[in-house]
Amino acid sequence: MSNVIGMSEYVGSSVANSYCWLCQKPVSARALFCPICGTIQPVREIDHYARLGMEKRLDIAVDLLERQYTTMSCMLAPERFLIRGLGERGHAARQLEALIVAYETLREPLKRGRYWLRLNEKESKEDAASNPLVIELRQELTNAADPSHCDRLAQKAGQALEHGVKVLMHALRGENWEEANMTLSQLDGVEIILNEVRERRTGLASQIRE
Repeated sequence: MSNVIGMSEYVGSSVANSYCWLCQKPVSARALFCPICGTIQPVREIDHYARLGMEKRLDIAVDLLERQYTTMSCMLAPERFLIRGLGERGHAARQLEALIVAYETLREPLKRGRYWLRLNEKESKEDAASNPLVIELRQELTNAADPSHCDRLAQKAGQALEHGVKVLMHALRGENWEEANMTLSQLDGVEIILNEVRERRTGLASQIRE
């Protein structure tokens, strides 16, 4: 079993048929600029790993990700395109937007795990509401009557999230897709409850001040 996907997979048919929009010379699907005329290229349908020049691995080198993102985002900084035409400024802005999405997805383990399922075409929808842990946390939330109770519940939910991410990554490394999807569903439910806990605490604290 491997947590690596071949570099040629999931990039899409645009790899073989990409051309510069200005000079019509062949360009790589992940190229930011045409190597012939130097024009900024439009965003093309490639995966997040390819967009950042990263090997397709579940476990990534975060320091390399940071360096790649920093270098590429500087190349796409809006001030570098102030004297360019409207079309090029638009391409640069959309390239930067796509780069940010790719970076934020790969940087966070939970988002990366969800994306890994999608890349492997193993993503499925599970019912978070029926998950035992989610049911337990929701019942505690219903009974939370003061800010301190909310704080304890938030800590419990936070710990569940931290543990759940570890379980998710372990399942993905072993290609246990069913467990990965079930864990991901649980994490989604816990995140929803954690947000509701924060709202409940704010409301309860406001009542006490009044």
